[in-house]
Amino acid sequence: MKDSSDMLTDLADMQADIAAEDEDDLCYHGGQSWDTSRFDFEVRDSLIVADVLDSPFPPCPEALDVLREQLIRCCQESPPTQCEELIETIASVRGVNAKHVAVSSGSSSLMFSFLPQLLNKDSKVLVLSPMYGEYSHILTHVIGCHMTNFILHQDDGFRINTDELVAQSRQHDAVILVNPNSPTGVYCEKMEDIVRRIQDESESPTLCKMIWVDETYIDYLPDAQSLERLTATTPNLIVCKSMSKCYALSGLRVAYAVSQQITELRRFIPPWAVSLPGQLAAVAALRNPEYYQQKYRIIHQQREELSRLLQQEAFTVLPGVANFILTFLPKNTQHTSASFIEACKEKGVFIRDAQNMGVTLSNNAVRFAIRSKKENARMLQCVREVLS
Repeated sequence: MKDSSDMLTDLADMQADIAAEDEDDLCYHGGQSWDTSRFDFEVRDSLIVADVLDSPFPPCPEALDVLREQLIRCCQESPPTQCEELIETIASVRGVNAKHVAVSSGSSSLMFSFLPQLLNKDSKVLVLSPMYGEYSHILTHVIGCHMTNFILHQDDGFRINTDELVAQSRQHDAVILVNPNSPTGVYCEKMEDIVRRIQDESESPTLCKMIWVDETYIDYLPDAQSLERLTATTPNLIVCKSMSKCYALSGLRVAYAVSQQITELRRFIPPWAVSLPGQLAAVAALRNPEYYQQKYRIIHQQREELSRLLQQEAFTVLPGVANFILTFLPKNTQHTSASFIEACKEKGVFIRDAQNMGVTLSNNAVRFAIRSKKENARMLQCVREVLS
């Protein structure tokens, strides 16, 4: 029979194993503010939530109107089973074939549904680093395939070396790209050319059978060229787009993917994948682009202003194109990103520790989401207090 010390040792080992399993099974996304506020929204109103990239502006008035008008129905009625009207609206607005569109409850849902069907443990997959961490999590902890990091360097402004990316992609079974990238905020204007060159077999065969491009933040750029329509002529291309960030629908969970492969992949999307309020609001948002373009202009102004003020506090700030900026702490501070984030959290300001978002990011990398002008001012005041 074990004595009490042996049982305590076993318990500690068990708890350590559980903690390790939890760390492997979940991808860290920020969002720690919910641990502080829970569902007490008075507490939540006192916080600055800038560790996730939710929109600082509300959805378009048309989306809010339909939700208010149909609130009871949104709660008690099942939505269209296969999201038919939402899919038709996406196809019409984006100029793509409705048969090539799939929707689900956020981009993570699409990733978890599709990637295990497209890849297996023997697949060799190239990903950018730094890049949105959910992809590497799925590749390593869910699928268990062979993942290679295509390293982006701060000295190069985290820009892609297109020739090298094409060469390495052609030697892998698949490549996953985020454009504009997070957390770097860098937009690659040559993405269409990259896709075409990866697939080009005029001189030599390519091994790459899947190109996944995540364009969650592309709508922030007024002149950016989405690859959605390129899917019509590129069978191996999949374009994934969340509607959370650009359309202020994070809480409603809506995203879509465009690809010729959707005809086979759609069976892995469960019925009622998007809630009724999610479908209604997404349709309204897609039909009112002018409202969002106006809000994006404000976001750009606020990003430039916050960047300038952080530079005055001796932060190294990378130029961004979306609703966030990647920064590096002042060189003369004794804070690491972890201690800085914790100190800000104690003041009710939540900022993202970015050091775990890429193998080349050091322990002084911090990502700020762009909030309202008032919230940005309070965030900056918190930064000054912590650094002082």
